[in-house]
Amino acid sequence: MTNLSHVVHTDSEALASAAARAAAELLSARIAAAGRATLSLTGGSVGIKTAAALAGETVDWDRVTIYFGDERFVAADHPERNDGQLDEALLDSLGDRPTVHRWPARTAREDDVDAAAARFLEALDVPDGEQPIFDVTILGMGPEGHVDSIFPHTPAVAETERLVVGVRDCPKPPPERLTFTLPAVRRSRHVLVIAAGEGKAEAVAEGLGGASPSDWPVAGAVGVESTTYHLDEGAASALD
Repeated sequence: MTNLSHVVHTDSEALASAAARAAAELLSARIAAAGRATLSLTGGSVGIKTAAALAGETVDWDRVTIYFGDERFVAADHPERNDGQLDEALLDSLGDRPTVHRWPARTAREDDVDAAAARFLEALDVPDGEQPIFDVTILGMGPEGHVDSIFPHTPAVAETERLVVGVRDCPKPPPERLTFTLPAVRRSRHVLVIAAGEGKAEAVAEGLGGASPSDWPVAGAVGVESTTYHLDEGAASALD
């Protein structure tokens, strides 16, 4: 059973720095043990801060494979794509050292989100059985507890088998997205949930309290070995 814990930091900057340091240490430990490591990054304001802080950490990036937890199904150069923001925060500084797998972009000829999800999944090099896909997964979280593009009471949160799905009618724009599912997230050795602000406090309490993932998707985001919430004081304010 996963080791579930939380750490409270003074503000979002301290949170991002600590989460980046933890991710770097876990990646380096995995590289030392297995020769390579796999990281799933997240977007959002705290996610971008964490990625920027990770740029200052010492990691053998030549031995790291990077994925993005989800992506907006828009054109490759659209400003709302997560990968563009993460490029600026982290990946541009790393050059071609890590292997980076990007989600498909919408084009005039390829505009079906479900077909794009199936194409991406087919190209994934997924370990056999239930072996971990990711060594470290960093997840931002919305005030309703969504992680990646997995929102409460949607087909994505109800998915129990597929690792990747297309999302239509997303409650938060843009309406079409691509996302790893909870079955994929749960094939992470270590999950780091990052959340800042009092608006996230109820979702944090529900996630740590073992709520139904259908109601609070973050509750279903647990790692094989550890799940750690990195919080600022506002996000931790509903905890006992």
